[in-house]
Amino acid sequence: MALHGLRHGAATLALAAGTDLKVVQDQLGHSTITLAADTYTSVLPETARAAADKTAAVVFPAAPKALIGTGGADEPGRVSAACPSATAHW
Repeated sequence: MALHGLRHGAATLALAAGTDLKVVQDQLGHSTITLAADTYTSVLPETARAAADKTAAVVFPAAPKALIGTGGADEPGRVSAACPSATAHW
């Protein structure tokens, strides 16, 4: 593997491990954070999914257990992980 490939691999692994994008940008010497983001974040869909899940957890905190059903996602009163307000009947 060429040295440049190792550089890309190290940046990708750092981002997958949760290293802040600004830190990776500085390590690579990219002039802008946009260059680092455009180059590396598209190769990490699982990282993007984890960020979306964390954001959803803040926006849609867990409903009280008394309001959540025990059956499938279509059960009335069941809170959907994707959009709790869409199926909850409070």
